[in-house]
Amino acid sequence: MTENQGSFKEKQICAARRLKYFMQNIVWRYIVTAYHIGHNFCYIIGAQTIRFARHSRKRLVGSLVPVGRLLYKATDFILLRHIRLAARNIKNETICFIQGFPIAANRVREAFGRSVISGVKTLLLLPFIAIHRHRRAVITSLNIVAPVAAVFALVFTVQFWSGMTFALAVEYDGETLGYISDEAVYDNAANMATDRVINTDNSFEVKRVPKLTIAVVSKTDILDESAVCDKILESSGDSITEGSGLYIDGKFEGAAQSRSGLDTLLDSLLQGYCSGKGSERAEFVQNVDIVDGLYPVSSVTSIEDMRARLTEQTVVDKYYKIVKGDSPLLIAAKTDMSLAELRALNKDFDKKIFPDVEVLIQKAQPYLRVQVVRTVEYKETIDYKTVTIHDEKQYIGYSRVRKNGVEGQRRVKAEITMVDGIEHSRKILDTKVTKKPIDKEVVVGAKKINKTVSAAGDGISTGRFVWPLPSCRRISSPYGYRWGRLHAGIDISGNGVFGKPVVSADGGRVVEVNHGWGGGFGKYIIVDHGGGYRTVYAHLSSINVSTWQKVSQGQLIGRAGSTGYSTGPHLHFEIRINGRSVNPVSYLR
Repeated sequence: MTENQGSFKEKQICAARRLKYFMQNIVWRYIVTAYHIGHNFCYIIGAQTIRFARHSRKRLVGSLVPVGRLLYKATDFILLRHIRLAARNIKNETICFIQGFPIAANRVREAFGRSVISGVKTLLLLPFIAIHRHRRAVITSLNIVAPVAAVFALVFTVQFWSGMTFALAVEYDGETLGYISDEAVYDNAANMATDRVINTDNSFEVKRVPKLTIAVVSKTDILDESAVCDKILESSGDSITEGSGLYIDGKFEGAAQSRSGLDTLLDSLLQGYCSGKGSERAEFVQNVDIVDGLYPVSSVTSIEDMRARLTEQTVVDKYYKIVKGDSPLLIAAKTDMSLAELRALNKDFDKKIFPDVEVLIQKAQPYLRVQVVRTVEYKETIDYKTVTIHDEKQYIGYSRVRKNGVEGQRRVKAEITMVDGIEHSRKILDTKVTKKPIDKEVVVGAKKINKTVSAAGDGISTGRFVWPLPSCRRISSPYGYRWGRLHAGIDISGNGVFGKPVVSADGGRVVEVNHGWGGGFGKYIIVDHGGGYRTVYAHLSSINVSTWQKVSQGQLIGRAGSTGYSTGPHLHFEIRINGRSVNPVSYLR
């Protein structure tokens, strides 16, 4: 151990000793002193509090004793002395009453000793003698019992009258119908009775001002409006009978004697619209209620008459006659209906848009309408899509079906709502595709035609012919005989056809071009496609190719016009095979 390490350890020991001395001689002394001060303070406060409580109690008791004595004297003066007096009187009267029995017995014995009549007389007079002898006790007892009896009588009277109710006794045609709470009950009952009567001959009349008198009755004796109504109808005697009334939307329609017959009628009306297939539920569109009760005989009808009433047409069929220029949307706008509603009322509606055809726009409706909600499952076709594929190698106007489309199929689960047999709405619940549709693929030319000059084409013949006038596909004059001579081609014409591009129906070589009259053809072009096939394009307004020039299918070769023997702008187009003309329609796509 070095010298420095020994010096540091000695310093630590000295510091510990000083700290111990400080804690034992200074800090601990202050702690003990504080403890003694706190103890003495608590002791003094507690002792003083106990002394103060004892002193206060003594003063309070000393002040209350005189008050208690005063209250006792007042109570004694007002009540207790009377009670003591009454108790003494009761005690004395009781002793006197008990002592009176031997005296009364001796008197009766002595009287009977004299004679029987005297004994009976004395026996009968004993109660009166006793009352006279104890008259003060009797008077005192009456003074006590009378107020108590009065209180009991008052309580009984209040209880009795509280259970009773003031009401109006109704007298109708000299007969008391019952009791009502106020006049409004009778007025409402009279209205109910009037509504339940089909008063066709005005023979039934309810008195609006009956005889009313005030009466006190029990609450259970008071009648309500319905009971008073039945009482009024009962008072009509033989003109009232028990039955079942039919109410539609709160309106009374008639009554039947048989409730079961009425139920059977309503069930048959519902079942008449049910198909019995799948899951379906039928219900009336209106609110239908059957109420059993008393009805006038005149309001009771047979079941067959009730059926005729309920199935009577309240709305008749209504039609709209189609005029020239009408379309499905225009008809819907004119009739203020939707296309769905028109299609629901008219099968194949879109296929019948011709003048003078009548379209049903309002279906006949019975008085009591029926709604059927039916859950059905059926198969439905899925239309295929047409996919257009642009071919940059072919000119605009070229078209070819590369793959035919095939319709798909799906299974549909739907909830159909029918009203009076007509579909009102259809809610699709679930669909499942059973066969996916196959898209139709159509290849069309995307190569633009040069509107000014046609460069040399490839001259390749495909063996297929495209439409020579892409902007118009209307044939104004077909192939065949006309005016006694053969029309060896087809005329393609329409509004604005003049100057429209004419393209080569197939690739080949131009073998003839005419810029003059051309034997009535005017300006024309003949293209040789090889294999004996040639096409003719006549009545052109301009020519964009020259003789022996190669052309491609769909390439611009000229423009439609009206040169030569022509009555208007059009394109005369021919297909010749080995010099013989054929019908171009059979070869064009």
